[in-house]
Order: sequence, then C-alpha cells, then structure tokens
Amino acid sequence: MIPRLFNMFLRLASLALKLLLTLYMGKYLGLTEMGTYGLITAYVSVLIPILGFRLDYVVTRDIVDIPQTEMVTKVRDQSIFYSFNYLGLIGVAGAFLLLMPELDSRIVIFTLILSITESFAAVTSGHFIPLGRPIISNLLFFIRSALWVVPVIALGVFYPEYRDADTVFMFWLGGILISLLITVMLWSRWPWHGMSKVPVNWAWIKTGIIRCFPIWLGAIATAAAASMDRFVVEHYLGRDFVGIVSFYGSFTLAIMALMTSGIFAFTYPKLIKLHNQKDEAGFYRLVWKMTYETMLAAGGIALVLGYVIPEIGLLLDQPGFYEQALTFWLLLFAMWLKAVSESLYYVLYTWAQDRSIWVGSFLSLVVSLVTNLVFVQQFGFIGIGYSAIVTAIAAGVWRLYQVKKYKFQYEEK
Repeated sequence: MIPRLFNMFLRLASLALKLLLTLYMGKYLGLTEMGTYGLITAYVSVLIPILGFRLDYVVTRDIVDIPQTEMVTKVRDQSIFYSFNYLGLIGVAGAFLLLMPELDSRIVIFTLILSITESFAAVTSGHFIPLGRPIISNLLFFIRSALWVVPVIALGVFYPEYRDADTVFMFWLGGILISLLITVMLWSRWPWHGMSKVPVNWAWIKTGIIRCFPIWLGAIATAAAASMDRFVVEHYLGRDFVGIVSFYGSFTLAIMALMTSGIFAFTYPKLIKLHNQKDEAGFYRLVWKMTYETMLAAGGIALVLGYVIPEIGLLLDQPGFYEQALTFWLLLFAMWLKAVSESLYYVLYTWAQDRSIWVGSFLSLVVSLVTNLVFVQQFGFIGIGYSAIVTAIAAGVWRLYQVKKYKFQYEEK
C-alpha cells in the first residue's frame, strides 16, 4: 500500500508542479514566450515516440525474469540502436537548418536537445519497472519532469531577467541530465564487464522493430493528434495564440492525467483478471462502474476549471485567457468526451485488440488534422474547440463500434 501511495504522490506532485509552471509562465513570460514553450513541447512530444521505433515496448517485456547478464546485453543493444536514431535526428535537424535558413534555429536546437535527452531518459528509467523497482522509475520521472520547476519559478520571481522560455528549457534540460546521472549510477551496479566482447544482436532488434511497428505508428499518431492544434494555430494565427492554447492545454490534459492515475490505473488490471477468468458479468459491471466514475469525476473537474481558469487569466494580467473562455469550455467538453470513451480503450486493450487501437489513433490524427485546418481557417481560434469535439466523438464512435464488433464475433463463436 505504501509504495502505491508514494507512486501516486509522485505523479500528482509532478502534475501539480507542471500546472504551477503554467500559471507562472502565464503571469511573467507573456503569450509569445509561452507559445514558444508550447510549440517546442509539442515537437518534443511527437519526436519522442518517433525515436527508437518503440523498441522499448519489446525490451521492457523481454528483460523480465532473465539472468542479469542477459538483461544488461539487451539494455546495451537497445541503447546502441537508440543512439543511431539520435544521430539520424541530428543529421535531419542540421539539414533543415542548412537548407531552410528561415527556420527559427532557437526552436530547432532546443527541440533537438530536449527530444534526445528526454527520449533516452524515458527509455532508461522505464527499465526499472519490469525489474521490480517502479518507485525508482517514478522518482526519475519526477526529477526530469517536475522537480526543476521550483527553482526556475523562484529564479524568475526574484530576477526578472530570467523570465523567458530559454531559462525554462535550460532548467528542464538540467532535470533530465540529473535523472540520467542517477540512472548511470544505478547502472554501475550491473555486470557490464565483458560486454564489449558480446556482439550486438541485430536480429533481435530487427524482430522487435517488426513486432512494434503498428504500435509505433499508433504512438506517433496519438502524439501528433494531441499537438495538432498548436501547429495549425501557429500557422494561421501566430505564436501568441499558441501561448493561449498551451495554457489551456495544460489544464485539459490534467483531467486525463488524473483519470488515468486515479481510476484507470487501478481498474484495468482487474478487467484483465476478470476477462482471464471468463467472468463476463463481472467484467461488464466493472466497465460500467469505471465509465460512471469517470463521467462524474472528469465532469466535476471540468466544470471547476471552466469557471476558475479564465478568472485566473485576469489575475495574471492576461486578458486573452479570459476573452477566449468559450474556446476553453469547448476544449474541456472535448476532454470529458475523450475521458469517458477511454473506458472503451481499456476494454479493447484487455481483449488484445491492438489493431483496433492503433487504427483508431490514426483516425484521430486524420480527423484532428482536417478539422483543425478547416475550422481554424473558417472560424478562427474557436475552431480548435470545434475540432477537439469532433475528434473526440470520432474516436469514441470508433471504439464503440470495435467493442460491439468484437463482442458480436465472440458471441457467435
């Protein structure tokens, strides 16, 4: 019980500090700098699943309950493969800067550095979960994602010259590097001696990539769909409006994060157990219970945020946050729809319907791209709200259709 509570505390503390950072940036950085932060964050969130072809999905499963020397070999092989990915990204970024000098080099460089370091930190810290040390993994996540928020806010409050996005990025990088340093210290206890004589198992890597390919595509689609509004707003409306959607996005995403840590994380293992036991009645009772709890909890949080956050915008001397309150309400409603349909995602996950899941991710990406392009151009900033609602409905309908189809096929058998 205590380890679970500590893990929950670390996740909730990370979320709380990130929301505090959002309020700080809304107060002191201005819309343009906040837009820069939101844009780079979006690029990083898309690049992280691209790097490595999601080989970590295979590695975290393959290193469970095997001899430590074999585990270290797989971790080393994975690290070498990811290093080639990072070199490839550096080459692509360099080519873009040379061939397209009009690009903002500041955004390209920060995106490159943060994507590589965040990717490697996420992959290496993820190893500790299958090795039975989830607290270490969550602690490393807390360090790289949130602990640095406290000093960056303190510095900005007392020294106005540090109130810019670059300072935030540097502290973010510092948090990542500290977590990587701790990881290396923990790695030093592993049996690395003699690894130079063991050849890289490229056949295992190739097999893993083939196995993970659809999951990799789905992960990219999910990340891209979540950030699509920022890219479209940057193109049509400019960086200041990216700052507004980034501010709103921190709070809408917090709803899903709370639902995941507070409801789904505790429920889906029980769904799997009931499914394995062929307890169909108990399975569907739990699905309905999970859905009902999510409807109430996500709805309650959304209502509170909808009334409070625009008012906070006025207190932060950012009238844009208040003036676009209707868009924020639309985004909250869309997130509520998405949270409710997440129960169907876990049903499909329990039934091992991976194809339905990753195809659904691509559907969300296509719908998000098309509707954002059309609605933002047609209606302006509020178009991202319309797009979010349509995308959430499309995802929910797809999941419901897939659940009903599988259930019908299962009953026919």
